[in-house]
Amino acid sequence: MANEIKDKFGSSTALTITLASLAASDVGVGRQSTLIDNTSDRYSKLHIFVKVRQDGSLTPTANRAVYVYLLKADDNATEHITDGGGTTDAALTIKNAQLIGALYNGTSPAAGDILYGEFIVHDPGRQWGVAIVNSTGRSLHSTGSNHWVRYVGANPEVQ
Repeated sequence: MANEIKDKFGSSTALTITLASLAASDVGVGRQSTLIDNTSDRYSKLHIFVKVRQDGSLTPTANRAVYVYLLKADDNATEHITDGGGTTDAALTIKNAQLIGALYNGTSPAAGDILYGEFIVHDPGRQWGVAIVNSTGRSLHSTGSNHWVRYVGANPEVQ
């Protein structure tokens, strides 16, 4: 019987990123996560899960989104990080990063709505992270535990 190649999954891991009270921006101003070193696990595919809660007291603008971008670093002596980002959780303005998905708030959003997204990234590279840009017209909820970004890495394995 021939061998099969199936994904071997890692553990669900939280990314370090501060999304509480993230201001709305229509010009790419957002927040980046701390970068993940992928040189040991060497994940070839990532499953990214995102949860954000819209402001609890103000109604967001309809048909808007929270955008999720991929950041990569080359880990060279003079390190290059997408859009000039850093290695830790910090503010970042997105200009060229690869969009990996969007969480849309729909035609009738309400204050406090929760938005979820699941995305797959192939070939994340040696170091990677995400950036979040809130374009809903209102800041995100002020309580940090109302938001999270997690990932599960996967590698092909002969079985």
